Amino acid sequence: MEEYLLPLRTPCVYYDPNFLLDAEADEAYADLLKNTPWEKTPKINRWVTLMELPKDDDDGGGGDGDQGDDAKSCEGSGTSGKDASGTDREEGRGYRYRDAPGASIVGFPPVVQKLKRLAEEWYNSRSEQHDTNDNNGEKPKPVEFNVCLLNYYQDGTQRIGWHSDREELGRTTPIASISLGAPRQFLIRSKTDGVRDRASLVMKHGSVVVMENVCQWKYLHSVPKEADVANGRINLTFRCKDDGGGGEDGKGTTAGELEHEKRDHWINQISTEEGALDSTAGSWKKEAEMGEGQERVASTMPIEGGGGLVFGDNAQFYDPVHHSEEEVAKSVEYVVKTNIGAESYCAAELEEVLDIEQYHMLARPFGAAGYVAVCRRITNNASGGSDEAEMLSQIEETLLRLRTAHHVLRYHDHFDLADVLSSLEAAAANDTAETSNDTSDEEHITKKAFGSINGEMLYEFYKDRLVANKASIPSLVNLEGGGTFRTSCERIGSGHGFQAPEVEREIGGAMSEYYAHIKPKMNDFDVQVRIDVLCTKVIVGTQINVDDLSKERHFLRFRNAVTIKTNLAYAMIRCANIKNGDLVVDPFCGSGTILLEALDVYQKQIKCVGMDVSRRSANGARENALAEGFGDDLCQFHCCDARNFRRKLEEESVNAIVTNLPWGIMTGHKNVSDLQSMYEVFLRTAWYILKDRGRIVMLVLRGLQLTRIIRKLSGRYRLLSVNCVRTTNNLPSIVVVEKLAVDEVRDAVKRQLGYLAQFVSVSSEMHQAVHYEKIDETTL
Repeated sequence: MEEYLLPLRTPCVYYDPNFLLDAEADEAYADLLKNTPWEKTPKINRWVTLMELPKDDDDGGGGDGDQGDDAKSCEGSGTSGKDASGTDREEGRGYRYRDAPGASIVGFPPVVQKLKRLAEEWYNSRSEQHDTNDNNGEKPKPVEFNVCLLNYYQDGTQRIGWHSDREELGRTTPIASISLGAPRQFLIRSKTDGVRDRASLVMKHGSVVVMENVCQWKYLHSVPKEADVANGRINLTFRCKDDGGGGEDGKGTTAGELEHEKRDHWINQISTEEGALDSTAGSWKKEAEMGEGQERVASTMPIEGGGGLVFGDNAQFYDPVHHSEEEVAKSVEYVVKTNIGAESYCAAELEEVLDIEQYHMLARPFGAAGYVAVCRRITNNASGGSDEAEMLSQIEETLLRLRTAHHVLRYHDHFDLADVLSSLEAAAANDTAETSNDTSDEEHITKKAFGSINGEMLYEFYKDRLVANKASIPSLVNLEGGGTFRTSCERIGSGHGFQAPEVEREIGGAMSEYYAHIKPKMNDFDVQVRIDVLCTKVIVGTQINVDDLSKERHFLRFRNAVTIKTNLAYAMIRCANIKNGDLVVDPFCGSGTILLEALDVYQKQIKCVGMDVSRRSANGARENALAEGFGDDLCQFHCCDARNFRRKLEEESVNAIVTNLPWGIMTGHKNVSDLQSMYEVFLRTAWYILKDRGRIVMLVLRGLQLTRIIRKLSGRYRLLSVNCVRTTNNLPSIVVVEKLAVDEVRDAVKRQLGYLAQFVSVSSEMHQAVHYEKIDETTL
């Protein structure tokens, strides 16, 4: 088999470009494309189907032309290999694959059965010749595939990133991967030395790649994007599911499969634990500080002087138990969009810039994550006419200067996707009652999940809502005849049966038909109406800002590969409790966004120091600061490893450290242990340069790991706040700690040692050698 091997240090991948004849490959591609019940989910960007042979039939019940029982079981959408509870049915093998969108199909259709047989013959015939000498002349046990995963890539934009097939860990059998259709690149690299130990090839139409099991332990592989590929590709990966009971659970389940199951159960567990829905910043702290029965209220005083209070801690969140949805809806005038998880920071800023005697803020109104409602306290305002318009204009000017926000909307309407289902169910019930009492053939809408809601349903629902005066868009009502508007949508969450463009088109179409005096227009429009979908919640409002308020706030000559958004930089700066005259440090400064924001917020009344291990980043951040008018007298930059920044800063000279810690994504060669070690050394070193009660504010992807390190250093730091936020498609945490100048536990131990030393006959030199507390932290 040596002639088929790829040039890797561990020879474990074979490639045969002539596995199938062109006619065979063409026929198989056309058959699979037409007859396979492809499925797709939000977490994968390609079409997938998983097929398994029944437990009692590895031969598939028929040859190439005989469809047999297996072929029958593949008709339609497939017979599930699992029941509703997720347990294996008797006939299924229960193969566990991370990207399988639904239950597997039991049985192979003829085309898959034929390709299975050819793949087995290819591998067994060659491995038999190769391995006879290694088995004392005995023939190795032939491979019999009983699981097939099919992937359909519609074009070159659909791909799969670097991964190993972890569900195969614990097996000894190979994977055979047959490629049909458009040629695509196949990349493979070592998990430990991906620069030097790697290979690539182009998988031709009708080719096969075989990976021995050791490949999953030592290598990662991927199919990258290729913009110039316009045609589709079907990939069949044949695998062996052993039901001999040799797995870790005694049922043939491998360690890799159990790991996938564990991860799935973990996310379900933490989302269903008691208190999981209370994800507000500092909620763990409030519960300990508040008495029973006390309601959380928003702070009406600016935060001064530390004391453990963090910016945003006292924001008030919408609670259906304490807040009437109808009353809140009547009082809301504006809704402000920010990062999901950052609502408390936005609410705290709003309280500082608006008159709290007239307005109060509610984070996540109606359960809409990522929004803060501006609610009027005085609903019957005596002023009107020009005075009211002038006041609203002033408020909008203030809102457009918010630093924690992305968008500002005049609030119009909100609803839940459950309302769409209920409305359609009621309509279907009425139609059924009017036409016939026979419901045997009726489709019951109540059984439909949110994923069944499509664009047409949204159109019908919102058109009825407008006609029934349950919703109104004043900005469109007041638009003069011939005026234009545009609808825009951001859809967040999984499980939807529609995309954002469908929401814009269908609900925008309902508005256009109802408000017939105006016209939709994509460019140069007069009014922009946002319809944001946040899981099951929908917010409708008129956007008053033109561009995202968090973008282009600073003039950047240099942009790092990863740059923090300015609204999160502002929130972190406020959490640091900075005062005029303070020294602020960012030891992982990148483009310098955090320090530029700090100098802008405090109007050059602070000093800043930025560091980065990359000289290019340090020089680029200096250029950005100079472009903003911040010279070296205000902000200095150094090329320096953050673990050694004591060489650049004097002890107890820094008031606050605000930084975006490395996430380990761009530095993919480092493992988690490397990052944990770096985090710990950074915190240990930072303690020496911080002043008493100085704060460190960190944005970090691995929030749980960092908090564990902080607990380990509990004598040096006090944990003030941990707040998870959403950034694009990641969930980092903003972690705030405060330096403890006095370690009470350490001092108590030293006092005890000093007192008890008189009762032992040990020289002072020996006493010091045994109880000497300092360690060389630069080598950690």
